[in-house]
Amino acid sequence: MANSLLPQNQTALEAAIANATQPDLSPDVIAKLWDAENCPAELLPWLAWALSVDDWDETWDEATQRRVIAASIDIHRKKGTVGAVLKALTSLGHEGRLVEWWQTEPQGTPHTFHAEVDISNRGIDAAAIAAIRRQIDAAKPVRSHYDLELIARSNLNVHAAISCLYGQIIEIQPYQITELTSPDLAVHSAISVHVTQSITIYPLE
Repeated sequence: MANSLLPQNQTALEAAIANATQPDLSPDVIAKLWDAENCPAELLPWLAWALSVDDWDETWDEATQRRVIAASIDIHRKKGTVGAVLKALTSLGHEGRLVEWWQTEPQGTPHTFHAEVDISNRGIDAAAIAAIRRQIDAAKPVRSHYDLELIARSNLNVHAAISCLYGQIIEIQPYQITELTSPDLAVHSAISVHVTQSITIYPLE
């Protein structure tokens, strides 16, 4: 496949201008234009139109726009089923759950269902609610009616701790005699004799 639309009798100047100005028309580049993940952001609205996206909002962030486009073909294949509705909700970044009339006890009104949509960690406003309803309306069976329940969950980290404080008070009083005893004594006897003699010597006459 040629990468240029110029005729075979193109001049050198025409070829030079084409090479300098025309976009790359190689098959790989063309294929990316039809890929929701790789399509240039400025062309996403046109890709959404080409793939028959039922609901489009220019205010969506780019990631949401790409998810909605990527899900479009699968939704159209399953349109009118529970799977199509859940796929449409997922494309907006929401987890959903559908409870049909025959799944309740007692059974509800035929051709009705209850839609539960998780909005945890995303927040919600009137525009977001309207977008959710548009996605459900486009994917559900035309005859079916529903009520919508929005569910927000908060995840908490619960920390538990136990502290045990043990104390002992010891009071030391001044020493007190609590027992008085008389020990055995050893008695020793002794006798002492002291003898003194006095001798007087007078001068010899």
